Amino acid sequence: MTIKDYYKILNVKPDAPAAIIRQSYRKLAMKYHPDKNPDDELSAAVFSEIAEAYSVLNNSSARKNYNEQRHFTAVSEYKKPAETIESLTDKAKILKQKILHSDPFRMNRDALLFSIKQLFPEDISTLLKTNETQLNSFLELIITCSSLLTSAQLKNLIKIMQPLFEKHTWLQQRLQLLLNQQIKKERWEKYKVVLAIILAILLCVVIFFVARD
Repeated sequence: MTIKDYYKILNVKPDAPAAIIRQSYRKLAMKYHPDKNPDDELSAAVFSEIAEAYSVLNNSSARKNYNEQRHFTAVSEYKKPAETIESLTDKAKILKQKILHSDPFRMNRDALLFSIKQLFPEDISTLLKTNETQLNSFLELIITCSSLLTSAQLKNLIKIMQPLFEKHTWLQQRLQLLLNQQIKKERWEKYKVVLAIILAILLCVVIFFVARD
């Protein structure tokens, strides 16, 4: 059984003091709390993970037991047990289903990026040692899940996934295509309001001169 990486979920180092853990939890909770993201299943799932991690790491005895379960040693402290590609793929499939059942107009895209990042091991290059066919299936799911990210978020993801590009050039090409499409979409969203205003003004001018005649 794979142990969840509560430190990664709360975005803190394994040796972080209690004050830093509480600070990080509050910051994440403010962003993903269901009250701030009504009817957003993805945000609710992320908040549940954050709350679970905090309930353990904020309790000194629970945190000690958790650390022992992760097989800490003096030589390799805070080492995360390896997670199989099958397990990661199953998690990616679950995320995909959550996205399909979410309203894209109400979805918290920060929660989406957070969820995608949680699918990767701390050392992403270890994925290159897994079965090629299974890895490709996993990466296809990642691309599908990433389709609703903003251009800035996609750039962030591309940076994280860079170690995979040398052996998977198709992955870089697909993500870059997705990024280019999102940039065009965002530009259109930005300028369509301006265009609508200009057209409205032109229409008013035409109506004004027609009425004068």
